[in-house]
Amino acid sequence: MQVKKIKQLLAVCLTLIVVILTGCGRTEAPAAKNDQKSFLTVTDDAGRTVSLEKKPERIVVLSTSFLELLYAVDGKAVGRPSSKTSELPAAALDAAEVGYVYNINIEKVVALQPDLVIAFQGIHDKLLPVLESNKVPVILVRMKTYQDINDKVKLFGVIAGTESKGNLASQEIDAKINTILAKVPAKEKSVVILHATAKSVTVELENSIAGSVAKMLKLKNVAAGSKALESDQDATPYSLEKLVESNPDKIFIVTMGQSAEVEKRMKADVESNPAWSALDAVKNQQVYFLPQEFFLLNPGLKYPDAVEYMAKLAYPEVFANGR
Repeated sequence: MQVKKIKQLLAVCLTLIVVILTGCGRTEAPAAKNDQKSFLTVTDDAGRTVSLEKKPERIVVLSTSFLELLYAVDGKAVGRPSSKTSELPAAALDAAEVGYVYNINIEKVVALQPDLVIAFQGIHDKLLPVLESNKVPVILVRMKTYQDINDKVKLFGVIAGTESKGNLASQEIDAKINTILAKVPAKEKSVVILHATAKSVTVELENSIAGSVAKMLKLKNVAAGSKALESDQDATPYSLEKLVESNPDKIFIVTMGQSAEVEKRMKADVESNPAWSALDAVKNQQVYFLPQEFFLLNPGLKYPDAVEYMAKLAYPEVFANGR
C-alpha cells in the first residue's frame, strides 16, 4: 500500500511540474512581441535617431526637392509645399498644400495626421518641438551635393517599401555621371561662382550646389578655403579686388529672383567697374549665367543634367558647346 501511495504521489508531482512548465511557456509570448524590431531606424542629417514602428502611409514632405525622389521610388505624400516655380511630379499635385517651403503652416501639417514628416535640415528645425509634441516622427534631410541625392533616393526607397527601386535609381544616376566625368580632361581650369540677387552679390563655396558640381568636374574654385558667412555657410563675401587677383578662367553666376533684374543690377554695379573688364574671363567672354532649376534649386534626379551643363561650359573642347 505504501508503495502504491508513493507512486500516486509521484504522478501528482509530475503533473504539477508539467502544468508549471506549460504555464511558464505561455508567459514568454508577450515578451517576444515586445522585442519585435521597428520598421526602420535611421540617423538623419541632424544626427537624430528616428524609429518608425511601421511603414509610413501618411507622409508629409516639406520641401519640393524631396517630392521627385519620393515619387520616383513609388512613394506617396498626403501633404506637400506650395510652389510657384518648381516642377512637381504630376501624381503629387493632389496632395494637400501646407504652405511654402520657408513658411510652412504647421497647423495644416498636424491636421493631416502624418505618420512621417520629411523636413529640410536648416530650414524646418524650428518646427520640431510642435511636431514632436504631437508625436509625429520627423526626419531632417539635407539635399545639396550629389552624395546627398544618392543617399536620399535609397533612403526614400526603404521608407516607401521599395528598396530595390531606390538602389536602381541610384545606380542609374551614378552611371550617367560617371560617363560625363570620364571625359573630363586632366588640365585644371579655375572658376569663380557668384551668387547674385537684386540686392547683393556673394561668392559660392565648394559645398554649394554649383560649387559641388564644379568640384566633381575638377574645376578649381578660387574661393575654396575662404571663411564662410555667418548667415550662409555656402558663401563668402564678394570682393572685386580678390576676384581680380585670382583672375579665374571662367565666371559662373547663379541668380536668385528674377534673372532680368539681377542681370541689370550686375551690369550697373559690377560691369561698370573698369577692373571687371580687365578680367580674362570677361575679355574672353567666359561669363555664364547658370539656370536656377539646376544650380539654385537642387536638381534631384536631374543631377547628371546639371553636371553635363557645367561640363559643356567648362570644357567646350571636349563637350558640345553649351552656351
